[in-house]
Amino acid sequence: MFGIGIIKGTIIGMGIGIMAGLALKEVCRMKKKKNQISKNESDIVDTENN
Repeated sequence: MFGIGIIKGTIIGMGIGIMAGLALKEVCRMKKKKNQISKNESDIVDTENN
């Protein structure tokens, strides 16, 4: 019984870790895309002023 609890806890912990990792990856991806878009907008504004 004790071994089954350890295995079940490990599986649950790994599942939570994987989900958190994927969520963090998505946040970073969205932040990177947002920064890239704002950089492109600032480039467009700079070319219009010149």
